[in-house]
Amino acid sequence: MPENGSPGKEQQNQLKFLYPWYKEEVFRRRERMMSLTANASGVLVLVLVIVQVFPAPPTSPTTAVLVCLGVVLFSGIMAYLILQQRSRHLMAKQVLITIERELGLYEKGRHLEDAALYPEEWQRAWMRDVSVGIYLAGLAGLTSLVIAAVLLR
Repeated sequence: MPENGSPGKEQQNQLKFLYPWYKEEVFRRRERMMSLTANASGVLVLVLVIVQVFPAPPTSPTTAVLVCLGVVLFSGIMAYLILQQRSRHLMAKQVLITIERELGLYEKGRHLEDAALYPEEWQRAWMRDVSVGIYLAGLAGLTSLVIAAVLLR
């Protein structure tokens, strides 16, 4: 880095090269979390419909418990995959914010006359993200509904 603390031309070019890749990675991880949630929810709704709509011969309590364990196992694996994607999303997001800072996207007057190109709060907005909590709550709710439907059958 030059003495004034800003990145040198070569480092600036490297950051400009990496920036779109990390930005895409952040979006890809977010999309993957939504996709996992939608797919898991679809499977659980399908199971719920099957349990409610199609008549089945009486099952033993052991069978009902095994079905419930299978649903819990499926939901647990999906929750783990969502949390794994969240972790990778956050890592990529932190690197992206570092690159944005180095490129001066949050500095007033660097790219626009009297304003920063990006709002200052974007650097901390990821800390208030509750979407994963919503994804997991939806998954837990559907799992509970399927378990209740199986046990009350």
